[in-house]
Amino acid sequence: MTRRLAAAAVLAALWLLCGLGPYLLQFAGGQAATLGRMIPSPMRGGFFGVPVGWAVTVHVIAVVLVAAAYTMLCGWLARDGRVSFASGWLAAVLTGFTVGGVLDAGEFVTTVARSGVRGALSLLGAASLAVFWGLVVGWIPALIVRGGATTSSPRVATVTASTVAVLAAIALPLSSQAADAAAQTALQQARAQQQAQADPSGALAPDPDATGEPVPQVAASADPAPAGACAVTDMTLMAPASDAATGHRVQPLQLVNVADHPCTLTGYPDVAFGDQNGHLLALTVRHGSSFMATDPGPSRITLAPGQTARAAIAWDANSMHGQLVARALWVAPWAGLNRSRWDVDLDIIPGTTLQVTAWQTGTPAAG
Repeated sequence: MTRRLAAAAVLAALWLLCGLGPYLLQFAGGQAATLGRMIPSPMRGGFFGVPVGWAVTVHVIAVVLVAAAYTMLCGWLARDGRVSFASGWLAAVLTGFTVGGVLDAGEFVTTVARSGVRGALSLLGAASLAVFWGLVVGWIPALIVRGGATTSSPRVATVTASTVAVLAAIALPLSSQAADAAAQTALQQARAQQQAQADPSGALAPDPDATGEPVPQVAASADPAPAGACAVTDMTLMAPASDAATGHRVQPLQLVNVADHPCTLTGYPDVAFGDQNGHLLALTVRHGSSFMATDPGPSRITLAPGQTARAAIAWDANSMHGQLVARALWVAPWAGLNRSRWDVDLDIIPGTTLQVTAWQTGTPAAG
């Protein structure tokens, strides 16, 4: 039993190491950030951007679940009280599936009311990431656990681990969603504070008396819709968190077909940005590739129900000191449709040139 506990502790440590490593390396930028993307992270860095108290709580529960699930699975897969190398590796893969599945279940319950079943399903991915992580690192605890001696009460040990795993599996998605809610609350409070004082980045403070053009709800010119085009009710637009590397920036976009039938999409998204006063930022928008994303050019895409199309907005980093800056992102699937709005905090200033890629079904590749 001692070997199982030691192997479970090692797997839990690998969970933290593979999750925290990429998160820390992304701040270094350059080759370090590239190396971080190669680490099989089971948690997508999502637990680290929340208030410290919640981050610690979520990580403790995740570590307990990893250790308990691995101990439990080793007990189930043991033969004559001993665990083989193959069984120990398989237990690590199944542990990843268990923890990732629990996180996906919590994400699904949270987003299904907002995005529908197909939209919520398109956002899941923790289980596949965690399974891949278990496949890559699972041989390490398997070396430790193999051939472990039979415990005097194997069923008691397995039942105990199973009970702990079930309790942790219930607590993890609840704490994860509570942490996300706390992070959103903290972000809203920070933005409210920024409105009451000078922007910490050096950008101009909001000015209620400033003059400017409001961001149009619809672009001035319209693109032709393709045959069989997705209707407005067929699509859900999303703007995930932005990314950065060595002086370059990218804002990914996602569009999900939430209808029960295929629909067609083509061309480029229609994008605009509003400043801290709610006015349209004067920007140059070009279609094409950039350092952060490759543009395949416009093509006709047929999205199956639940399928996601992706595009990217890229620009070079700017100093925000004394500037109007992007505080709202406005996007439509193509010019001529009503734009959706998201609050953002990006170093886009007047005169910035944006490179926008066409919609595609794969992730826009780095340029």
